[in-house]
Amino acid sequence: MSPHERRADLIATALRVFAERSPDSVTPEDIAEAADVSRTLVYRYFPNMAELRTAALRSAMDELAPLLVPPTDLPLLEQLRTALRAFIDFADRYAPAYVALLRGGSKVASDRTESAIDEVRDQVLHLLLQRSGIDRPSPRVLLAMRCWISSVESALLIWLTERPMSDEELADWLLDQLLAMLGASGAGDVELQALTATMGSTDS
Repeated sequence: MSPHERRADLIATALRVFAERSPDSVTPEDIAEAADVSRTLVYRYFPNMAELRTAALRSAMDELAPLLVPPTDLPLLEQLRTALRAFIDFADRYAPAYVALLRGGSKVASDRTESAIDEVRDQVLHLLLQRSGIDRPSPRVLLAMRCWISSVESALLIWLTERPMSDEELADWLLDQLLAMLGASGAGDVELQALTATMGSTDS
């Protein structure tokens, strides 16, 4: 393998391992064994686990980003439902890593990983604003959307450990929460008209 291919292979291996175990508990030796290479080779590309975790997270975020952009030919509610289901599936696929990243006190979290997660939050917010038809959102609407994004993360942490409903039911429930939060946000007439025009029926 070329150096670029070897590095990419180690990152892919790390993601496979992180999908089965919390990154907190994974060592360079574990990655070396899973990749069938020497520990020295792992250290050559990643001097410490923090760098490997960050690289793996960045790779995962690159995988997630296009999944959060649903087709524009769907009604808005179906667009959001599609994006939600994609995000839930992604979090489920990497459940141990997702939980470790968002749970307080994990050594996986760092300024760089938080920055990557913030990029995803910003992408979701941009999608909500872009597809909702609200050109100039009020502070109340922006706050409601940001709070909803946080509630999605919190709900997923609970769902991944307790599984109180199916993934499809979770997506529908989260969509209901978004509509309720926007409705209670004190949005102005122009914002409500834009939302009504783009969202249409709320039937699932």
